[in-house]
Amino acid sequence: MFKLTQKLKRTKYQIKNWARRFLGNNHHKLVLNAQKIDHLENLLANQPNSPRLNSWLRRILRQREKLLMYNQVLGHTQKKRMAYQWRP
Repeated sequence: MFKLTQKLKRTKYQIKNWARRFLGNNHHKLVLNAQKIDHLENLLANQPNSPRLNSWLRRILRQREKLLMYNQVLGHTQKKRMAYQWRP
């Protein structure tokens, strides 16, 4: 039984670490994405007909849309959780 509890504790810490790295840093990902978009727009001002830069910008914009949609869904579920937890 002791070994099982130790394994469960280790698993809990590993899952927490994974969740922080992949789910908890969306704000940071959005900031980096905005910086990339600014950089690409500056590059496109110099080379407006570059297919490589245009496709890169489209890909980055799609990535930003997905991050924003995920933030909306995550924020909505967190608000629901907080509403259920807080009761005067």
